[in-house]
Amino acid sequence: MKYVLATLLLLLTALVQTSVMPAFPMFGVSPNLVLVLLVCWTIVRGRQEAMVVIPIGGLCLSLFGSQPVGVALLAAVPVLLLSELRALNVTPNHLLLALVVAFLSSLIYEVVLLVALRLEGDSVGWLTALVRVVVPTSIVNVLFTLPVYWLVWLRSGGLGKIRSYV
Repeated sequence: MKYVLATLLLLLTALVQTSVMPAFPMFGVSPNLVLVLLVCWTIVRGRQEAMVVIPIGGLCLSLFGSQPVGVALLAAVPVLLLSELRALNVTPNHLLLALVVAFLSSLIYEVVLLVALRLEGDSVGWLTALVRVVVPTSIVNVLFTLPVYWLVWLRSGGLGKIRSYV
């Protein structure tokens, strides 16, 4: 049942990302809400669930986005690889890790999309794309990670975990 709800949430998020968010750009770019949700879900809920929701999120982006089918899925795979930092306990809390993973995942995601465009035969101005799209999108995604992480954490029983320590 949780994966049905996750699928519906990802479909709704992809729909909002592709239809509403372009009307409200920040720093000239729109956030990748699905990627941010996938990062937060992976950091809060763990690798087992991430292995199910990341492909669903990538397919949702392919359905509603302008990328070729499967490119968004391929670009989202590094989220799972970067989430392995959670198991290494490299940061004292998971929020900081989520911010770092969101930034790095966003960079990789956007570069994969640029490579896909280039492979399709489109001309890509790499430096311009990095300065005007890749880095600003990564920063905006980090900004959106804070509220999304908080919502996923609360939904996953985060408040109950704090109360159990008191």
